Amino acid sequence: MSEIDWESPESADRYDKNCDHQFRKGKALMEILKIQKGDSVLDVGCGTGVQALNVSEIIGPSGRLTGIDPSTQRIELARKKFAGEPTKNVRFLVGQAEDLGEVPDNSINRAYFCSSFHWVDDKRSALKEIYRVLVPGGRVGMTTLERDSPDTIRSLIDPLFSKYNIERGDELQRGIKRVTAPELHDLFSDAGFTGISVEPRNTPRRYGSPEEFLKYLEEKDRSGLLLKKVPKEIREEIRQEITRELETHHNQTSIEFGNVTLFAIASKPDERN
Repeated sequence: MSEIDWESPESADRYDKNCDHQFRKGKALMEILKIQKGDSVLDVGCGTGVQALNVSEIIGPSGRLTGIDPSTQRIELARKKFAGEPTKNVRFLVGQAEDLGEVPDNSINRAYFCSSFHWVDDKRSALKEIYRVLVPGGRVGMTTLERDSPDTIRSLIDPLFSKYNIERGDELQRGIKRVTAPELHDLFSDAGFTGISVEPRNTPRRYGSPEEFLKYLEEKDRSGLLLKKVPKEIREEIRQEITRELETHHNQTSIEFGNVTLFAIASKPDERN
């Protein structure tokens, strides 16, 4: 997983407040993984611990949860979520998916990447590490962005930036390394996993109004750079153009921007069976 060198306490806090979309996808993944009471679970790319709260309730005090993330700022927020909890079965570590050295061999029942695998640099090494730490018969799951999925938000923003001669940069895509469904299947297979399932799902983001979408652009982590880079004298004009364009995406209840997420599950073979 790429080392986080752009993170700040402020951006970590913005991420924490604007990760509902990732959380909902992750919650669906937890149901597919069939995490149970007493399981030992590894959350890879745990962020600020939002999904960890959900999982800790499932596994209960008899289970164990380890969260790992390359951002010190996000790990600090995750730890705060569990401050004062009467449990010692949850821990958060700053680290990389490619090096899970603090996790023993054959010690994890379930591992997952919730919207984090596309940030991993060396995906082969990461999956080999997951294979090592899983117990025989253990399972890994992930939600990750599909590489060929159209970026509908960029398709809206980029023409406007071009019209006003604003250099867009690539903040939204910085460090992201997406895969296709066949590529992900091969990565799992090469690492030794079996029972592999990779399912593309449409997972649109929904906004109740143009104002809600603009707030997303201005507040969500690095996405805020989109409008903050716009000169103040034309920022309101661009906001109005975005609002008009959004009306073409509006249905009866919300504004939707589609994308495709890969929901993937794989198992470490149990040679005892």
